[in-house]
Amino acid sequence: MKLVTKLALFLIVPLSFLSACSSSFQLGNYDDPYENVNRKSHEINKAIDKKVLRPSSKIYVRALGKKPRSAIANFSENWGLPKDFVNYTLQGDLRNVSKTSGQFLINSTIGLAGIFDPSEKFGISARGTDFGETLHRWGVSEGDYVEIIFLGPSTERDMVGKVADLLLNPVGFVLNPWQSRLVTTTNVGNVLGNRAALGSTIDSVLYDSADSYAQTKLAYLQGRRFRLNPEISEIYSDPYEEMND
Repeated sequence: MKLVTKLALFLIVPLSFLSACSSSFQLGNYDDPYENVNRKSHEINKAIDKKVLRPSSKIYVRALGKKPRSAIANFSENWGLPKDFVNYTLQGDLRNVSKTSGQFLINSTIGLAGIFDPSEKFGISARGTDFGETLHRWGVSEGDYVEIIFLGPSTERDMVGKVADLLLNPVGFVLNPWQSRLVTTTNVGNVLGNRAALGSTIDSVLYDSADSYAQTKLAYLQGRRFRLNPEISEIYSDPYEEMND
């Protein structure tokens, strides 16, 4: 009960603030009141990518073949499905609740704990989701743009969502410490694999553009808004989407 109370307070306070102080986004609106702090965080994230993430992703690809990398990605994504299940339930999206539960059941059994992805052959594959999208479905405004050290570009709403996803993920309550470390390790591997796969696009944004911060912000906000509002007419592309999922 104490955990539920703390979680409720954690969510209610910032969500009330966002609902009261922020309006819904408008296309072309990229106001950035935290720009000074965000730019400092961006430079730290850029240094982390340059010195750690980018070289590590290249080593990861050279050290592991395509099939081992695919198995790691499948395993990581499979154990993220319970988080998606919780969010689809909170969103009232029964179709994706069914697809996510079916996908997890098939991959966790026939697919050997998720190493393989047989659910795809059955045509069962739900698009990933998160608590930021759940908040969007509940009518919470996106808030202002923020860049978080280690986690990258976000908004105030999605920042709350990232933390909530950690607290709401049922995997953390059922796995023992060894299993949790295994899932965490494969998550890191999946991030490195995605960084390698999207290398040229991310390098172009971070290292080839005149203002990498502005480009990162634009790519994230446009991509995120299109993902949550597919009815909008503008075509957006987010080079970080696969890494954020």
